[in-house]
Amino acid sequence: MFMDYCLILILTVVICSYDRIQPNTWSGAYQCWGKENREAPLRTACPPGVTDGLVSNFEIKSFDGCANPHLGLAAVIAAGVDGLRNHLLLPEPVDTNPSSLDGKLRRLPKSLAESLEALRKDSVIKDLLGEKLWTAITGIRKAEIEHYSKFKDAYKQLIHRY
Repeated sequence: MFMDYCLILILTVVICSYDRIQPNTWSGAYQCWGKENREAPLRTACPPGVTDGLVSNFEIKSFDGCANPHLGLAAVIAAGVDGLRNHLLLPEPVDTNPSSLDGKLRRLPKSLAESLEALRKDSVIKDLLGEKLWTAITGIRKAEIEHYSKFKDAYKQLIHRY
């Protein structure tokens, strides 16, 4: 499944990143894609003058600035290759605001904990990362979740630090 929960942990890596992925903010809060749809997390776009139907740009809106770009792109490619190998079909594009579809679309994770749980169930990303890196990433994210659950205002340090 494209833009699945498991990708979000690789693309959206810090606890305050999830505050950004909200409905109606052009950040892509629902599992969908769209043509020229600014609310979709995966958007295809064409500059003015390009023939209708041709795509020249792809935007992945949940790709956070704190993420490792190399690891993120590798995860996106791995998910795409898995979709091709398993002959998965791309669903129809969403051309309206996804939040207006009343529960027809799955909401992307609202927290680092939700993303971590999904990543633990996914074999595609685990195979991509390898056992050592997968263990390191999941262990670090688990420690961050525990730290920020004990110290509720600690995330403010991230905002000032970065």
